Amino acid sequence: MPLTLEPLTPGRFFDADEFVIACFQVRHRDTDVLAEHVRGADLLVIEATFLERDAAMARDYGHLTAAQAASLAATSNVKQLILTHISGRYAAEEILAEAARAFPNSRIAADLDVLTI
Repeated sequence: MPLTLEPLTPGRFFDADEFVIACFQVRHRDTDVLAEHVRGADLLVIEATFLERDAAMARDYGHLTAAQAASLAATSNVKQLILTHISGRYAAEEILAEAARAFPNSRIAADLDVLTI
């Protein structure tokens, strides 16, 4: 299955001498395809709509679980993971706990966040 990015929110790479940031809102089931695009990024901003217990629903709707997003970050040697597009059915703490098991340097995005890279 080819990588499909949302038309209004394409994958964006901010590349400077000091850092690389990769941002995605994904409609894709296979994180292996994404891995080549995010490898070594200083910061990965990506959706984590579901928890792993609802992985079938995530797959049906073309979203990632927090565990999948964290695993992608870990295997791609990303330095920091920011999770977005969280379903309202979960507490942010649940999403963060699931991600942190695979990738401890995870956090949930919040409006007006300011990050130092």
